[in-house]
Amino acid sequence: MSAREARAGDAAAILIDADNLSPAAVEQCFTHMAHQGWRVTLRRAYGGHEKLAGMKDCLLRNGVRSLVNNGKGTTDALLVVDAMDLLHEGRLPPVVAIASSDADFAPLAVRLREGGTWVICFAQSGKSADADLTRCYDQLIAVESAGASAEDPAPAPRSAPAPARAARKAPARKKAAPPPPEDPVRDVLETIAGFRQGREIAMNEVVKRLRAAGLMGKSATGPAFLRKNAPYVELSPNYLRLKD
Repeated sequence: MSAREARAGDAAAILIDADNLSPAAVEQCFTHMAHQGWRVTLRRAYGGHEKLAGMKDCLLRNGVRSLVNNGKGTTDALLVVDAMDLLHEGRLPPVVAIASSDADFAPLAVRLREGGTWVICFAQSGKSADADLTRCYDQLIAVESAGASAEDPAPAPRSAPAPARAARKAPARKKAAPPPPEDPVRDVLETIAGFRQGREIAMNEVVKRLRAAGLMGKSATGPAFLRKNAPYVELSPNYLRLKD
């Protein structure tokens, strides 16, 4: 285990395997880290030209620095070498997130933990190579890809197989309770430093974030949009804050 646990306010790094994770999953990684209260001071993505270009908007939106690999199959080595350089230079924060479903990074996680770093893994659901990865990381978090980003390709439709014979009518089952409604507006607001603590946030910064996330049109005004979609904030012409 790491020598210490991660705390809200800690500086953090996120190292993204762009060959392995979708843009939608990457967005969820940043949302989770914001909810934990970590200050993500180091943001890097590693991959080939095509993969990095495919998630360009996602990386720009989250201020991620791209590092291009040296050819097919070299992304993992690039990420590991960069992480070890940062460690030995004393530039690696106390919390490190490795965003990849690839089990090849398990030795890196073990090495970082030996140095007292709190290491978490963001693995895309259905792609994690080894359930035993929980023994190598301080925390293993599953992220989804469906419906979170327009940059993800739509899945190919599946045709239902023809039944061999008429099946008996299954007994009616009780419907599961619907999941709680999502609030993408609040997810964006909580990525802004100070919002969760009830501090005043500049309206122009909020509008910029909401438009970048595709939630607010160019013709909409911030106060009008927020009155309708964020009843939990107090508004003034130039600022907003979370209600007590």
